[in-house]
Amino acid sequence: MKSTLANLWHPICGVQIRDLGEKRYLFKFFHYMDMERVLKGLPWSFNNHLLILCKLKRGEDPLKIPLVFVPFWVQIHDVPVGLFSENLAIQLGNFIGVFLEYDASNLGKEN
Repeated sequence: MKSTLANLWHPICGVQIRDLGEKRYLFKFFHYMDMERVLKGLPWSFNNHLLILCKLKRGEDPLKIPLVFVPFWVQIHDVPVGLFSENLAIQLGNFIGVFLEYDASNLGKEN
């Protein structure tokens, strides 16, 4: 897994991956932009298993972080033209989970 993810992510300054046990791994990126690019590209999977990533704060114990939330992009189809708005996007996002953001370039387009 370590070499596969490192090859997939192509971190410019490298990444160190350490097995913590209990099905947890610690990813240490050596450049902030590498980490941000990986987090922006969520969700990730390996061997059909969802990887739940969380940015640690200094001093946090990685074994005590609850890994229960993963953001997903979703597409809503067949919304009548003219009805789809920012407010509807927020309402739908909060209905299926927690709304984070939307692609404003798609507002008002036919599905």
